Amino acid sequence: MKVVKGDLIKLALQKEFDVIIHGCNCQCAMGAGIAKAIKETFPEAYAADLKTKKGSKDKLGTISCAVVNRI
Repeated sequence: MKVVKGDLIKLALQKEFDVIIHGCNCQCAMGAGIAKAIKETFPEAYAADLKTKKGSKDKLGTISCAVVNRI
């Protein structure tokens, strides 16, 4: 495993990696911390989260996916 320190969002926009995986709750909020930064920078990720049912325990252990294309 390679550990990289820095600003996750800036590094993603600089194409240092292709995937962000973020563990979060089931409330479809993305209102604080790194989740908020992902929501603001990559609204496609938030849109994918909103396609799931808020607060549903059925989401536990599952993932939401979004494809984000930036030039």
